[in-house]
Amino acid sequence: MKTVRPNQLALCTLLALCVATPALAGSTSGTFKLDDLEVKPTEAAAFRVRDMFNPRQKQTYVMLTNKAVDSAAITASMDPYTTAINDPAANVDHLTFSVDLDGKVTMNAKVGGTQYIDSTGKIMGQQGSLVAECSENTATRVACTIKSEKPVETDDGSWTLDVSFDSDVLARPAGKPMAKDGGDPAKAMFALAKAVGGYDLAAILALVTAEVGADFQRDYNTPEENLAWAKELLTMRIPKKAKVTGGEQVSDDHVLLEVEGEPWPDSKMLYEVEMRLVDGTWRYANGSTVGMLRD
Repeated sequence: MKTVRPNQLALCTLLALCVATPALAGSTSGTFKLDDLEVKPTEAAAFRVRDMFNPRQKQTYVMLTNKAVDSAAITASMDPYTTAINDPAANVDHLTFSVDLDGKVTMNAKVGGTQYIDSTGKIMGQQGSLVAECSENTATRVACTIKSEKPVETDDGSWTLDVSFDSDVLARPAGKPMAKDGGDPAKAMFALAKAVGGYDLAAILALVTAEVGADFQRDYNTPEENLAWAKELLTMRIPKKAKVTGGEQVSDDHVLLEVEGEPWPDSKMLYEVEMRLVDGTWRYANGSTVGMLRD
């Protein structure tokens, strides 16, 4: 029997891990050129996010940057899109693409402090300037080449685009589907909505996490100002005429509710409300709008 030395064993283990573990880092090439200014991304990362224009569906959000984004933080986030756009790598020139499963691609390029938005589909009723060819476009992998058909004229000059990217698509593992009524977490959310309609800050604090509650107990504010801020913020996060339509059980003490509601009369928006089980009580932890519902 041949003896394997420690350094040989370590090498074998490393090689095995390299074979067994898929590469998550993406690749990219190409340029966005605005007159004499060029953006040449070196890093590619892709994530599954909600489609804000069709919020019950998901799409792939591709980030082309010159500094690696925090993929782990974005993937683990309950709101990966918001986490992605707030990543430090997005503070400087970069390109992002939203890729639908039907092949439509929308670009949002941040160049020189200005955003340039275009699409392979229509924007405000007009056909966009981009053409895209995707050799892979699934929920787990995306590989596309995207170009401008011709120079696009703007007030800042004309720009052209010719980029390619290839990346795994990262996503947080889905939780267990919840009942449509949301169960006890939904009951706690409705109780909080009722408390927000009143004038008792203690009643509100009893139904939010300590982290959320700290924002409503600022030392430099009066009790009346803290109450007003709690009502203002939570009214935006928990909609009027709220209706829970389901959600996911992320863990035994953590759920994400899907909630339909009215941000203003004769409109309907999809929201996500995050609830945590703390000391036997379901408490509000976070909430955000997903997108406008048109059905």
